[in-house]
Amino acid sequence: MIQSWKSFIAGALAMLIVIAAAYMLFLGMEKRATIPENSVADTEDFANKVTIIPLPSLRIIRGTEVAFEGKKELRQAIGGQAAQDISIVNFQATGEHADKSVITIIWENGEVEKVYPGTKNKKFSPEKRAVEILVTGYSMHERPIFRDSSRKGTLTWEIRYEQVN
Repeated sequence: MIQSWKSFIAGALAMLIVIAAAYMLFLGMEKRATIPENSVADTEDFANKVTIIPLPSLRIIRGTEVAFEGKKELRQAIGGQAAQDISIVNFQATGEHADKSVITIIWENGEVEKVYPGTKNKKFSPEKRAVEILVTGYSMHERPIFRDSSRKGTLTWEIRYEQVN
């Protein structure tokens, strides 16, 4: 008799909890369904006061595990006339003498800036404008007497910039 009494109490408590949860759920939905009339007028006034200014378009130049042999120069296409607010997120190179690989940035005023492998999160001055970006991979077996021989290498880079029209 004691075992049946315990299961009766457990069943009654479970039903009470289910009914209470359902009541709270439906009561909460009723409160959410009723919207005061003055809030519609507030949103109309708010919509007239908001000015939306679009963010400048962010462009990404990316190359992942780009294979090359010897010395290879890859010219990167820039959207618009120039690129400004340039940030080199990552630049990695593998191969023999890969440390001679380079990202070359040619600025609007004619200056040339070089960035070498292993560079991460390098930001340039936002007002400087680049007219050309080149990624050069280098992987050569250098010999003092005979001609250098090409070796296989890979390049990985990610450059972010804002285009200038």
